[in-house]
Formats: sequence, structure tokens, C-alpha cells
Amino acid sequence: MRLSSAFARTSPACLIGCFATALAQQPTPALDQILSRVEANTDQYKATVPSFLCDERITSQELRDGKLKHEITIDALFRVTRSGSPSDALEESREVRAINGEPSSAKKLNMPISFSGGFSGALAKFLSAERRQCFDYQPDQSASVSPGTEAFTFTAREDAAKQPACSTIQPGTTGKFVIDSATIQVTHIERTVPNPIGRDQSVLGTATVDFTPVNLNGKSFWLPSTVTAFTTETPKTSAFRFTAKYSNYHRFSASSTILPTTSDSNQPQPR
Repeated sequence: MRLSSAFARTSPACLIGCFATALAQQPTPALDQILSRVEANTDQYKATVPSFLCDERITSQELRDGKLKHEITIDALFRVTRSGSPSDALEESREVRAINGEPSSAKKLNMPISFSGGFSGALAKFLSAERRQCFDYQPDQSASVSPGTEAFTFTAREDAAKQPACSTIQPGTTGKFVIDSATIQVTHIERTVPNPIGRDQSVLGTATVDFTPVNLNGKSFWLPSTVTAFTTETPKTSAFRFTAKYSNYHRFSASSTILPTTSDSNQPQPR
């Protein structure tokens, strides 16, 4: 057969090298189990987290030569709601309360840098079952982590770029995540991607999310406490930094009151 013929023409050294490369791309059994647990927790979050509200404090900055060039602070009521679509996706929105300490209800924000998706896509894009084929995962032996946690890295696979599930993964994406060893919940995730600004192709963009357990109506969910996004400074482009802190979580719910109807006999009668 043609396959056997091509295989026979392959040198033993190449066979060993190719086999080693294939093994290197496969997670070890222990890592495979951890990834499966992380993916299950991600899926559970997507399926069960209710709509909720929290307080958001944003600081958005532009820096040049390490010095602050422009800054804006925003206080807002941040809302995450289920869309009601067949996919029941999570949607993020905010209601601005103050800008630079002054009361405001602005609908459009002119920030040096903005970021979204920390609640709705930070984990699902990199740590879901359908995306595992897009990345190579490895334990991060170089990371300094707190007791009771473990760190791992991920790198976008070049050979997976044409896979439909990987179409939104930017080539050159790298990242890492940290888990709580007891619950296998992600406590921190970060990713770095090429982030061209105009014609400046050398800019890198990094986004990080730190998670903490939050109680919503008697059930615990791991939700963002801090979201950070920043770009590198180059000779052509300033550095930009976005930091958002979240607190005072509470479940979003609507209430209604049904009033008794008034019979026609009690209505004033025309004379």
C-alpha cells in the first residue's frame, strides 16, 4: 500500500524524532485528568452561573517612557446576564456611575484602552473541551506559586489553525493558568498575543484574570476579582494598561407585584 511504502522510506532517526514530537504534544495522564476537571468546571460555570451584578472600578492608562501620559477612572455597576438565545450565552454590560470621581451616566466611554470578555470568555476560549485541540499544555515548572496551587502553560498549535474550533485563536498565542489543587478551579489565567497597533506590528497584548469564590444565593462560583490588560511599549507606540476590580457581587433578579383587578361595578358611573 502507498502508506506502507512512504513509511518504509522514512529513516529510523526521523521516525524516532517524529514519534517524540507527537508524544510531546500529548498531555501526560495526570495533566490530562487535570484538564478534564478544569474543562468540566468551565462548562458548569457556563451552564449554571445566574445573572448577577457587581461594582466595577476601572483605571485605564496610556504611558510613554514609563511615565503616565493619560488616565481615566470609571465607577460602574457591572452586569452579567444570560442572553436568552438558544446558546444561552453570557452578556456583559455596565452602567456608568462616575468618571474621574464626577457623577456621570455616559453611554460611550473614551478610554485609552478597554477590555471585555473576562466573565464570558476568559476560560472558555482557552480551557474548554472543544478548544483542547488548539493548544499544547505543559506544567509550568518555572512558576512561583502559592502552597496548594499548581501552574501550567499553553501555546497555540500551528497545525491546528485550520481547525474550525481554533479559527478564533490568534497564531502566536501563549499563556498560563493556575489552579487550586483541592477544587481544580482556576485562580488565575493570562494570555499574550501579537497586538498590532496601526502599522506597528511589534506590539504584544496581555490580559489576565484573577478569580475568587463568590457566594450567590447559597451557591459558590469562582468569579473575577481583578481583570488586567496591557500592551508593550515600542519606539512607535505608547504602552496602555487597563485594570478593573470587582466587588459586592449579588444576584440579579427582577420582582413584580400582581394587583387585584377592580370590577366595573366599582368604577364611577357616568351621569
